Formats: sequence, structure tokens, C-alpha cells
Amino acid sequence: MNKFNWVAQDEDGEVHEYINKPSTEEAAGPWWGKACIGNSRQASDPTTKVVTNWKESLIDLSKNDYIIKDGILMATRKHAALIHAWADGAEIQIRCCGDDWDDCHPEWAEDCEYRIKPKTRTVKCKLYHIEGVVGVWVQGIQGLPGNAKLIDKDWREVEVEL
Repeated sequence: MNKFNWVAQDEDGEVHEYINKPSTEEAAGPWWGKACIGNSRQASDPTTKVVTNWKESLIDLSKNDYIIKDGILMATRKHAALIHAWADGAEIQIRCCGDDWDDCHPEWAEDCEYRIKPKTRTVKCKLYHIEGVVGVWVQGIQGLPGNAKLIDKDWREVEVEL
């Protein structure tokens, strides 16, 4: 799945997503140009219009997020929805440079990802092996396979995201 970096809205109100900033040539032609990855119309659709206002609606998602309010694409502050959730008491986690998610007091850096901390549940489990393959036996969810050999004597407690 491609991550898009730009969005824009055409004259019909449809929002289109781009991997790269569209060139003047791509944006001046029908919106289904080669840079567009999120277009709901097809090239054969006779209602596709030439986009003349692409510069006015184009949003750089490295600097902004966006919302659609009353059918209009609008730029918002990066992480705005998460900032509001945090202000309402949600716990926030951060991930920078592809690392693991960590609990944080957010600083809202543009080059980091943020999310609401997922709900978790603690479960008890034991490790087992069958024919050289290690498996996890979760207490109360599944039975231990018939020819499995337990690796653990005691139950482990692990936290899993719901």
C-alpha cells in the first residue's frame, strides 16, 4: 500500500491523493493522471473534468493534516485530531524512525508518528514446541495440541493489544 504525501480537491468536490507533488502538466490534465493513487473515477468516466484549481486545494501532508468539512477539503495542523484527543485525556504514544511505539508526553514533532495508546489485555500463556516449531498456548483460549512439549513450567503474563 502506497502512502500518499499530497491531497487536492477537484471542481466536483472529489478528494484525490498523490504520492508525489503533481507537476503542472499532470494537474492541468484530467485528475486521473499518473501521479494520482487515490482517485475514485476512472479514465473512461466522461464526467471527469480538467482541474484548473489544483494549486489552491493542494495540501502537503508532510506539514499538515486535512479534514473535509461541509464537503470542502481544508488543511489542519499536523496531528490536530490527536492533539484534541490528548487534551480530552487520551494517552498518546510516539514512534520515530520506525522504532517501537513508546508512551510519551507529546511534543508533536512533524517527523514522528503519534497514535492514541491502544487498549491492552493481560493474558497467561506457555510456550510449547512441536517438531521444531515453537507455539504459544494461551490459557482459556485454546487447548494444548496433543503431541506438544511444554517449554515453560510456569505461566507467563503478556500484554496484548486489543
